[in-house]
Amino acid sequence: MNLSPIPPLSQQAKEWIRQHAPIHLGKNIRTVKWTTWTGEVKHNSLGGVNYLTPKEGKVVEIDDLFTAIKVGTNDFCIVLSSLMDAAVSVGDKVALNFYQLRRFDGSLADGSEDESKNGCRTIALTGARTIFPVKWKGRCLGINDRFADSYTTIGNPYLRDFITQMETIAVDGGLRHVVNILVDAGATQLSFNDPSEEDSAVDAPAIRCQVNTAKHRGGIEIGYDRASDTYYVHTTDGKDTIERLEDVHFDELGPVLIALIDDRAWLKARVTVLKPAPKKRSATMAEAA
Repeated sequence: MNLSPIPPLSQQAKEWIRQHAPIHLGKNIRTVKWTTWTGEVKHNSLGGVNYLTPKEGKVVEIDDLFTAIKVGTNDFCIVLSSLMDAAVSVGDKVALNFYQLRRFDGSLADGSEDESKNGCRTIALTGARTIFPVKWKGRCLGINDRFADSYTTIGNPYLRDFITQMETIAVDGGLRHVVNILVDAGATQLSFNDPSEEDSAVDAPAIRCQVNTAKHRGGIEIGYDRASDTYYVHTTDGKDTIERLEDVHFDELGPVLIALIDDRAWLKARVTVLKPAPKKRSATMAEAA
């Protein structure tokens, strides 16, 4: 019996492209470069999570596990075939867009889509993160400080801690944080129940929004139960309760939200076919010619 561990998908992709790349290279090319998208976390040279930039090229290899896109003379992008949101064919010229951390307004969390101010733009090269559009005294907003005037002021200390936990607890191996589960579920109508500290036990601090995924379309409320020092998650169809989970501990928030509302669509590479592969001439047409 073979009990050797199965290598990570990124390692499998590395071995796969080494086998397939030579037939797509010029005779004078001796080195091969590649990037991979397998849904696994990778880190850049600065220690931050590496998110792939958009790629454009020609599909050169497809099998049940991987798809190879040649993006340069000796440069390939290897994508787990199941993580492409549309079918492609060998010979197609395609553009690929991969997962990026975004804010609740849809803009990139690293600031790269923000308008310049006085000719300057601040971009987070590493450590970019999604935060709730809220503020309080002493809260560091980082590159989001320019939007502070439009952010909601939060007073309840339990709600502040709750928000901070959602922004910092990692899920999906560190690829994103709990707050991103809401963003990637298309959260809209974001609001906060912000009672006084004294009223926290009878009026639960909470975050509310509407989401729209293949798993859940409707409302979701995540609140803090002061008496039990746990959270609850309440989903509705807009009016009526669908499910309410009580006694959720802080380190269970991510898995619970993923189970309730996350359809994993965010993980797939968005494919645009720029130019379909030329259609092959049929045998009859070839003989007639």
